Amino acid sequence: MSSVSKLVEGAFARLASKPGYVERADQLQLSLLIADLMGQDGRGAFEAPTGLGKSLAALIPAISHAIISKKRTVVATYTNVLAEQYWRKDLPLAMSLFEFEGEPPKTEFLIGRQRYVCLAALDEHAPDLLDNFQHVAELGIETEFRERIARSSRDLTQLWSKVSTPPVCPGRLCPAYEDCFYYNARKRAEKAQIVITNHSVVLTDAILARASVEDQGNLGKYDFLILDEAHDFAQAATNSLEFELSESKLSGLVGVAARMEKVLLPLADLMGDASELNGHCRGFRERIDRAQVDLKGYGLTLGRTGILCAAPAEISDHPQVKSNGLPEGIPGAQRLAEQISDSCEAFVKGIDLRIERWRGVNPEATKPVADSIVNYGSFLRLYGIGCFSLFEPQGVAVSYAGRNGQDPMLRQDVIGLSEPLRELVWNRVPYVCLSATLALDGAFDFFRRTVGAQPEFEEILPSPFDYRSQASLYVPKVGVIPDPSVARKEGFEAGYWAALAKELTQIITAVRGRTLALFHSRKEMEAVYERMVPNPDLPLFIQSKFGVGTVGEKFRSNTSSSLFALRSFWTGFDAPGETLSCVVLVRVPFEVPIDPPQIARTAYLQTLGLDPFMHHSLPNAKMMMRQGAGRLIRQAEDRGVIALLDPRLRTKRYGEDIIGNLPSEMRMFDDVYDAVAWVGLD
Repeated sequence: MSSVSKLVEGAFARLASKPGYVERADQLQLSLLIADLMGQDGRGAFEAPTGLGKSLAALIPAISHAIISKKRTVVATYTNVLAEQYWRKDLPLAMSLFEFEGEPPKTEFLIGRQRYVCLAALDEHAPDLLDNFQHVAELGIETEFRERIARSSRDLTQLWSKVSTPPVCPGRLCPAYEDCFYYNARKRAEKAQIVITNHSVVLTDAILARASVEDQGNLGKYDFLILDEAHDFAQAATNSLEFELSESKLSGLVGVAARMEKVLLPLADLMGDASELNGHCRGFRERIDRAQVDLKGYGLTLGRTGILCAAPAEISDHPQVKSNGLPEGIPGAQRLAEQISDSCEAFVKGIDLRIERWRGVNPEATKPVADSIVNYGSFLRLYGIGCFSLFEPQGVAVSYAGRNGQDPMLRQDVIGLSEPLRELVWNRVPYVCLSATLALDGAFDFFRRTVGAQPEFEEILPSPFDYRSQASLYVPKVGVIPDPSVARKEGFEAGYWAALAKELTQIITAVRGRTLALFHSRKEMEAVYERMVPNPDLPLFIQSKFGVGTVGEKFRSNTSSSLFALRSFWTGFDAPGETLSCVVLVRVPFEVPIDPPQIARTAYLQTLGLDPFMHHSLPNAKMMMRQGAGRLIRQAEDRGVIALLDPRLRTKRYGEDIIGNLPSEMRMFDDVYDAVAWVGLD
């Protein structure tokens, strides 16, 4: 037995002695498998069901290898909330299971820079809070800011928009640099042997490393990557590789220019050029303001979403892409991109010329100021270059005119992630991918194809829960609820919504509240909610009326309540215990190819000879259904009902496949009261 394996087994032996711990052989097995892969620089993928304890199973071998081989491990999960859970709860417990002869391995927490408080901005906008926050904050992140500052939620939101760390800043030349929460976390992360972070930071680090001569990003060189919640990695990658030209992005450019002006103004005043500098900066703001107006006008003139260009050529030439093309929108989009790019370049060039002039007069005073604005200038220039990338998509990508809420935008999405991710992540460092829902139909093929991972070792571990006794499945008889696709096509959606409201009322009554109903469409959710008859004894919350965090807490704290929710609650939401005794999956969440990225992806799959429904829409729906159903049983004491209200699960051939990806031990009922009685809910 290797020394690492001995450390792993010793840690689990200590864990077994802790009060309340339930020993799980598969948790130890997973941990030993990860330890072996780390030792061999291997690559693996594991489905580790909820309740198995995959966080500890991942952290214990990471700590063991840090002790024995000094390996640096990055542990990344999808959301900041889960990353915080790793840092505040799981990592301290894992570290307590070891007896260190010397110093324990260094550990660090790092998330995206805009989730940290900027001390310089806090001093500017709320100086009365500065000393106290610095004293009480451990990480200096948004959750601490909201928890530890006594102001209303609305005031905190307004203040946060002013004091969060900007996307670009002076860095070392900021007067608050030595105390900066973000930069100090980054510096510690570069030296830490275990870093807890999120998918986005891993991807940003990889993109920076690719552009760096030293092949190094913000995380420093590390030896192994543990990617938790790996089923969400594709979405994180899409977000990281996007480019967007929108009103909010243009406002960001104005903000960056304003910070440059603030840094430069004292020197300009000294040189007698303050008025000229003000005019130059004002001119840039006016040009960007004009671009924002032109962008709105562009959106109004077009009046529709459409594809501007796509790559490779096979996608551009695809009939479906052509029929959704927007050739009339290309000249206007190019003018906008050129207008913004030229404005950024002219502004930065003008600043550079002034700096050179001032340097000739007073080099000593000019140098620190010039150094402090380098990052700002690079940011503006890179954005200008990005504008032109909209019309030269690389790899498998699509550029289109669309909307961000109500605001028009130009955007590019990468839709073929395999090749970029192989270059950025998979071929760069050994890894393990973990998730409670990573496999479909008992295999990892969909995950491999979607993100390009090529694990050498794969395993699906059994669930520690007894679904036969803890959960039941309720699927109404055919005819109780109309087919949603037929209802939409034939114009009787109101009848469909009324049937859903009637069925949900019956379910909530049978379970006495305690129900999480997950919808795929906001329109559908709100229409059904309007048709529900209020019951003061069984309060019903809806996501659109509250923020995600607020409505989640309201639901958790009221055991007789129910919640209607959307995408953000299908995965990652945790409400163990009796507060959640029924999960309702209202409709199979099929992706309908109506948006440009979806249309382009459909075309791309067809050019590969693949059926888009069978190879993308259906697998994604299966994955989402697994994730949604997984909200129910979170611990060994939980019991409840999974209700599937889509009649197509009984009438379509794919229905059996979708249900087949849920825990097979569950007994299925067509009467909700029988389903409730089976699991003994009272």
